[in-house]
Parts: sequence; C-alpha cells; structure tokens
Amino acid sequence: MRPSKLLWAIPSATFHATRNQVFKRAPRVASALLRLGNVSGRGGAHEGPGATDYFRGVVSDYEQIAAHTGVVADAKDLFRNRRVLELGPGDTRAVALMAKLRGARLVEGYDAFDITSRDESYLRGIYEPLMARDGHDGGWERAKELLRDVRMLPSREALRAGEKRYDLVISRAVLEHVSDLDATFDDLARVTTPDAVQIHKVDLRCHGNKFDHELDFLMFPDAVYRRMASHTGMPNRVRVPGYLDLGARHGFSLVYAGATHRISVAEVDAVREHLASPFNVMAREALAVLGVWLVLVGPEHPLASKALHDLTTEALPVAPAEILSRF
Repeated sequence: MRPSKLLWAIPSATFHATRNQVFKRAPRVASALLRLGNVSGRGGAHEGPGATDYFRGVVSDYEQIAAHTGVVADAKDLFRNRRVLELGPGDTRAVALMAKLRGARLVEGYDAFDITSRDESYLRGIYEPLMARDGHDGGWERAKELLRDVRMLPSREALRAGEKRYDLVISRAVLEHVSDLDATFDDLARVTTPDAVQIHKVDLRCHGNKFDHELDFLMFPDAVYRRMASHTGMPNRVRVPGYLDLGARHGFSLVYAGATHRISVAEVDAVREHLASPFNVMAREALAVLGVWLVLVGPEHPLASKALHDLTTEALPVAPAEILSRF
C-alpha cells in the first residue's frame, strides 16, 4: 500500500470508529443530528424544489423496471391498489406521497434511523412542487391529508408486529446499508403476501469513504471495519454475488437483475492485492459491479416460475439506462 493511502486510512478508521461509538451509545442524539442536518443521501442539489425531478425519477424508475420485468403491463399501474413498504425512506415521505397519488391503498416506511424531518418549510418545499408537477390541486394541505395514515416503523419489532400485509416492497440505495441482510429478508418474508413484488436498487459504491479508488473502503480488515461501521449505516460491503442469491434463501424468486455501474477489471486489478480478505481473492468481475437493480417475487406470483437460478456476475446484464432516470 502506498504511504499516502495508508496516511488516509488511519485517520479515516479513527474518525469513523469514533462516530460509530456516538451512534452506538446515543442513537437518539445521532438521529437528531442527522435530522438537523437534513441528511438524506440525495445531495444538496436535490433538496427543496430541486428534489422534484429527483423523486419523480425515483418513482418512475420503480415503474419502468416493473414494466421491463413484466411485473405490470403498464408502468403507471405499479402502485395502484398496492400495499407498499418503503425501506429507508430517509428524511421525507415524498415517495409515499407519489405512491398515494398513484392509487396505493397503504404506504408505510421502515427505517433504522429516525431522520424524518420535522421542518414544515423544508417538507413543504418538496411536497408542493411534487403535487403541482403531477397536476394535483390542494398543495400542502392535500399532501398532509394523503400522508396522514403513512406510518414510519422504527424497529424490527414494529415491522414484524402484524400479518402479511405488503404486496410491494421498494428501496433505493438502502440494502447496502443493512448490517444483517438475512435478518431483514427474514422479516420481509414474514410481512409480505405470497404474491408480493420487491424492487430494489442497490448502490455498491464506497459512499465517499475513499482515497482515490472506488474500492478503497474494502481495504479495511473486517474487524476494523466493524468498529467503524456497525451502528452508523455505512456500507455493509456485501458484493453483488451476495445479493443474487439473497432472496432465494428466504423464499423469494429473483426474476430480474441488472447492473447499474461497473468499473473495468483493469481498475479492479490496480487495487485488488491491497484489499482485505475476502475481497483480495474475490473474482474481478464481482468486484467490478458497483450497482444493481433487483426484482424479486413471492412464491405464488406468476413470475416465480421464471426465476433466475444460479445467475452469475459474468452473465449479469446491464440495466436499461434508456428507460431509467439519471439519478
């Protein structure tokens, strides 16, 4: 490892380990700080009125992927009469609002961090333009009415406290932050209907924790990384093969997977020998995939018979960028 990268790695590990202790020992304080900072993962360009295109793009992506996969014949029908669970909704309920506008019967959110903004002016600056762009009257008051029964579930216990009720589960850049994916999918198996659909976009990039390469965050030994990331929601570092067979272990069928970001194997080779175990012996093609769309269905869904068995990273197609947003 180059001395310059080592000089980056040591303070990075120290900073994140300290931050992790704050999140571990004072989770309410950590959530409050995240709320105050309007930490959303979208970036400053996608706040206020600038969030309109972002959230419209997010919802459109779910609809287009669903139509591309055959979950619905018409993209606009995805949310109609559905009971929706959004994983990691972040600091707004903008996706829930758009799902309601598209006819969803029920929308609920599940997030390990309580970061939903309490700032009315901040939320109003997002919801009102969304309503207007979708051609709906009533503005802020109508948005509040639509969102009145949208619950945010703060824990596994809250999520599991109910019968099978969701027939659509969606997430964007969330699963890569889940520390125990098997536990989460165990929960989803418990609360989804037998014909449920899941649509996830997974971002396998470093989320900013790098020196000069997208795979730098894989350099930290597992024991060190756990001390850095166990309670903060930093990426879990699971690579794409770990997602391709995740659903099958919990009774779901993978019916579509498509890569969103890739780097070249030459870029992987430039750092692979410096990565921690097990990444330094992982297939180059697996390390090269930095994002993936996943569509899974329950055992009684009509598409379950078309499940992709033993899909390899090498055979992973590219997601259809021509029908998806730039976000």
